Amino acid sequence: MHHIVKRTKVFGILVGVLWAGAAMATTALPPLPKMSQNSYWKDIGQRLTYIQEGHQGPVIYDFFDPNCPYCHSMYDEEQSLIKAGQLTVRYVPVAYLMPSSTPEAAALLQSSDRVATLQHFEALAGKSFAAPMTASGPVGLPQAKATAPTIQALKTNMAILQTTHSMGVPAILYEHKNGSTGLIPGMVSHGELLTMLPNLK
Repeated sequence: MHHIVKRTKVFGILVGVLWAGAAMATTALPPLPKMSQNSYWKDIGQRLTYIQEGHQGPVIYDFFDPNCPYCHSMYDEEQSLIKAGQLTVRYVPVAYLMPSSTPEAAALLQSSDRVATLQHFEALAGKSFAAPMTASGPVGLPQAKATAPTIQALKTNMAILQTTHSMGVPAILYEHKNGSTGLIPGMVSHGELLTMLPNLK
């Protein structure tokens, strides 16, 4: 298996949510063929289901759960760099934090315009997380009944996230200019992203 360099960050990680206890993790996950160091970045790009914002600058993968408030903060930190043409972000939904995570992720992935739906979703997120949380998650985020292909895509996204040994979301996966792959578990500020950019491929 390709070795992933893990940069330790303790803030922004959703602790207390164990993979073994997560709803998506307890279902059968699709087998992932062994990925070599030389092909890992290309392989995950072909297997992950994501929503891409930006078409210039280095590419990073941002794993998120719709019910993760830190993930929405991460989205905000990335936006100015995307709009400036300095960064391309591939947002990779997973669904395990709450019962509403799957239908919310389905609303994103099954949309005819995923980018516009993600942007609308994020615009609503600030209000949703400011309101009291219910047992099933924040109120007001779009939901849809997940189709079989969507459920399979979410399982594959989760399986790949688990291979990185991240303990939660957000989780940022990136490629160095030297070809190695790195992982940052947890929040990354705009300033930290800006510092990283010259070293990313």
